[in-house]
Amino acid sequence: FKICFYFSLLGCVTCLDYDEHYILTFPNGYGRQVKAAFGIFIFNAVSILTVPWIELGGECSINCSKTGYNASIIFHTKPFYGGKKHRITAEIFSPNDKKPFCSIEGEWNGVMYAKYTTGENAVFIDTKKMPTIKKKVRKLEDQEDFESRCLWKDVTYNLKIRDIDAATAAKH
Repeated sequence: FKICFYFSLLGCVTCLDYDEHYILTFPNGYGRQVKAAFGIFIFNAVSILTVPWIELGGECSINCSKTGYNASIIFHTKPFYGGKKHRITAEIFSPNDKKPFCSIEGEWNGVMYAKYTTGENAVFIDTKKMPTIKKKVRKLEDQEDFESRCLWKDVTYNLKIRDIDAATAAKH
């Protein structure tokens, strides 16, 4: 069992205090599951014995046209044997530089560590310690027909009440 979503979308994050716009790309998403059969682990196989997880994989970038700063990010998928899930590495570049001034590694859903060219090493970010910020979404009646929440409302409702057939029908 394997599901993969390839994203070719761009996002834009705006830092209002500095009037900076950061254009970013997204990693691919993979549905993963592991099962044990006769003492051998089989990856991407359907099993009721394990909990599936979403794995991010692939290369992404973040670019600011105003400052010229940019970053290259790699979401590493778990190797077949050994290794860890959720690994990430990144390099941050100053404008017009070919060598990064900062390298980052760690887990995208945990702690990431920065190594600077100055020799300084530090925790870059600990996502487990970050506060959860509730997203702000317009009411359904204020949304256009093809906005995400409005478009998927019947599917979401039927999934919540565990009516898979109705959820499937609502997708069409």
